[in-house]
Amino acid sequence: MIKLNDKVLEGLKICLKTAHILKDKYPNEIMKIKYDTILPHQAKNRKCHGKNMSGEAWYTNSKPARIIIKQKILSERKTFRTKIRVNRDRTLLYGNFALIELMCHELAHHRTKGHAKGFKIKYYKFLHFMVNKIISGEYYQSFPETKDLY
Repeated sequence: MIKLNDKVLEGLKICLKTAHILKDKYPNEIMKIKYDTILPHQAKNRKCHGKNMSGEAWYTNSKPARIIIKQKILSERKTFRTKIRVNRDRTLLYGNFALIELMCHELAHHRTKGHAKGFKIKYYKFLHFMVNKIISGEYYQSFPETKDLY
């Protein structure tokens, strides 16, 4: 396995923290979160299915379900907001919020098809909850201890 740099690991911790917060709030709407549920993309890692990535991240419906994220996204923390109506609605997001929004998007795919109405309802519910956590300061009050993830 390839050694991951510190920036990728920091981004991964933000993604895992977001996933755990959402899982605690919505236990029946998100898959089980384990150490290998959210992975940085590595072409040679069999858990990533060895595929080249066309997007920034993707959700696999395989069992167990996984979220694979490009290492560049994890290290730079820069991504576009989920499309609302048309592509010109997309805004470039930076920092931790970019990863939090990305996780809301990917976690909303669990038990929903594509980006249809059910997905959007779930996505907006997750995003609204996380925005309130950030605004209240609760998101940054504690950071779960994570030993060597990878």
